[in-house]
Amino acid sequence: MDKAYAQALWRIIEDGANPRGAVKTLCQALGARGRLGLLPKIARAFSLLAARAEAKNVVVLKVARYADGKRALKEARELLKDSTIKTDDVKINIDENLIGGWRLEGRELLHDASYKRQLLDIYERVLEK
Repeated sequence: MDKAYAQALWRIIEDGANPRGAVKTLCQALGARGRLGLLPKIARAFSLLAARAEAKNVVVLKVARYADGKRALKEARELLKDSTIKTDDVKINIDENLIGGWRLEGRELLHDASYKRQLLDIYERVLEK
């Protein structure tokens, strides 16, 4: 039930309603039905919907160290210039699992320019011979 309310609230806000007004209307409707106890569950379900929507729209540039971010973003711009993704939409994250290099992930895009990927490519080529 809480998921249905959260989805309805999401659609209403997505269609252009004032978020504050939509939440106020929802609270009034729940209060009239004696279901105000559902508000925390609705809030959790709504935050999950927001996290999913953000994950679909965000492009993440993972780097090994913060200092690698500028160089990686410069190289990633070359990949992004042909796509509809703006460099302002790219979030830079530090990934401790990377030795060096970078990975660009999101919006059905994956470009792996990490040292780990390059080392694995060399290893696979050596094994082929």
